Amino acid sequence: MRTPAWPIPSGDEQGLEFDLDVTPDWRIRDAVRTLLAPDDSVVVEDAVLVTDEMVANAREHARPPWRCRLTVFAGSGRLRIEVDDSGPGDPYVREPDLTGGRGMLLLDRLALAWGVVHHQRFKTVWAELPLDRPRLSPVAPAPTPDPAPGS
Repeated sequence: MRTPAWPIPSGDEQGLEFDLDVTPDWRIRDAVRTLLAPDDSVVVEDAVLVTDEMVANAREHARPPWRCRLTVFAGSGRLRIEVDDSGPGDPYVREPDLTGGRGMLLLDRLALAWGVVHHQRFKTVWAELPLDRPRLSPVAPAPTPDPAPGS
């Protein structure tokens, strides 16, 4: 587990919160894209992927009540994703196999930092992603093949 890289500032944030007991996954994915619009780069798709994995992990391995918060910190160029659940275990990175293990590996590789905060009746799993890295388009156009000699 990584530790926070910096304290969370106040005043430059924009965010959304969801009750995961009633909010479908597709709505949360759309919310990430909307929150980060008009950007449509790989950075946004990374944020969608990490959010989706964190929500799926909470739903699969923990107990309700579940909540998800998405906060953009414009001044520091990052997105903070927080997912609450009341399950007893903590997420951890493990070797992927046929039963899973890829979600936390992706989160660990894409996030600047991530961790778990324990409260009296629940825990919050959080991750922070950079929004200011170089922009790449999600899908590069395929190169045009050279015509075969003699065509």
